[in-house]
Amino acid sequence: MRKKMKSDERVPFDELFFVGDFGHPLAEANAGTLAALLQMVRWAPSATNKQPWRVVVDGNKVHFYEHKSKGYARETTGDIQKVDLGIALCHFEIAAQEAGVTGAFAESDPGVEAPDRTEYVITYTLDGPSPLN
Repeated sequence: MRKKMKSDERVPFDELFFVGDFGHPLAEANAGTLAALLQMVRWAPSATNKQPWRVVVDGNKVHFYEHKSKGYARETTGDIQKVDLGIALCHFEIAAQEAGVTGAFAESDPGVEAPDRTEYVITYTLDGPSPLN
């Protein structure tokens, strides 16, 4: 079942994480101190392994988006991918604490133009300068 669901596979780093906007993929080698935190997001569990999160790093701000898969938001279950994103956010925050990275979550839409079926959720503002290489 795990093989059929591709449970041990993940979307490539540069398809989930971006710099400044969705037109500039973030290479893991350029992620600096965020690399480990973003890997924790990448490996977070999600329903049917859809990995519905997308992240845009802009200076010391890390903007989280939900990339909605068709057919997942239903009246009976609600937006299960929003739950998946919550799990990924938890992974990010715990990894930040473990790494000694400080900051806080707040809703502050940066106005970045997002791809179809992708909507802004929340921003983590890091204390200090941009951690990117």
